[in-house]
Amino acid sequence: MSMTNAQTRDMNGPGAALRGIRQIGSRKVLVAYLLVILIFIAGQVVSPGFAAFSNIMNVLNISALLGLIALAQMLVVLSGGEGIDLSVGAMASLGAVLASQMLNGADGNLLPAIAVVLLAGFAIGAVSGAGIAYFKVPPLVMTLAMASVIQGVALVYTNGQPKGMASPLLKELGVGRTAGIPNLVLLWIAVAIVVAVFLTRTRPGQALYGLGTNRLTTELSGVRTKVFTTAVYGASGAISAIGGMMLLSYTGTAFLDIGSSYMLPTIIAVVIGGISLAGGLGSYNGTVAGAILLTSLSSILVTLRMGEGGRQIVYGVILLLLLAVYGRQKVK
Repeated sequence: MSMTNAQTRDMNGPGAALRGIRQIGSRKVLVAYLLVILIFIAGQVVSPGFAAFSNIMNVLNISALLGLIALAQMLVVLSGGEGIDLSVGAMASLGAVLASQMLNGADGNLLPAIAVVLLAGFAIGAVSGAGIAYFKVPPLVMTLAMASVIQGVALVYTNGQPKGMASPLLKELGVGRTAGIPNLVLLWIAVAIVVAVFLTRTRPGQALYGLGTNRLTTELSGVRTKVFTTAVYGASGAISAIGGMMLLSYTGTAFLDIGSSYMLPTIIAVVIGGISLAGGLGSYNGTVAGAILLTSLSSILVTLRMGEGGRQIVYGVILLLLLAVYGRQKVK
């Protein structure tokens, strides 16, 4: 029996591609969550109380900070073109510094601070995107250079001495709880839902997957790929900057390199969650799982009294292993 044209389109069109993405990614997400459970079980054995509800909530709270900044990294990686944003950490630092000095402990400037942080992040990210899309600068080179520029801007803006602090409302978001659940975790859940809807139910979301899967086909379908790429990097910058503001909400004060340590973990969280570094494959649910897994692992390493240097070695080895296994997998 021959298939109708509609059936053929359904099997080979964007809907089928998204179904394939979910099927491939769901297995890796499941593995990530199972590993999280095993880490908490091992932690409970090594240090009784590690799996207590209060500690789980603390781990999720810190995971939310990584997960929000990793969202910026995920968008860039999904867009393909060998995209990795090495400026997310520097952009988070700038966002925290800007917000800190604008707020200076008062709620009155909260909305203007959010607007400035978003606009600054988007503008700087868009510069990176334009360099990559229009001038063919490799993403690694472009974003690394922009990271240096961002650090310089923060240094000039603060004269090397960041001032100010989080406002009461912002600090309540970072350290407060609702029904025993950290407010940052509740925010993270809301963000995850919005991102899931965006990626699977909107045309820009499908275009993002298309850009990573087959750039030429996506362009032929009517997407202005250069403009879209610029916008993706702009969004990455804006999200990174707001992620820095969330860091400020947790710490209360900002310092020049507050977000610098997040650059490598965002890449690892994205890859752990099944996002292919070749682009076009994965979901934010996977990145959430990766952020929780990485934070849980870091927590147990701290419990085992492993120093920062040792943890960085572990992160690097994990990234190499993940890349060797499936870091560049594509949708078939």
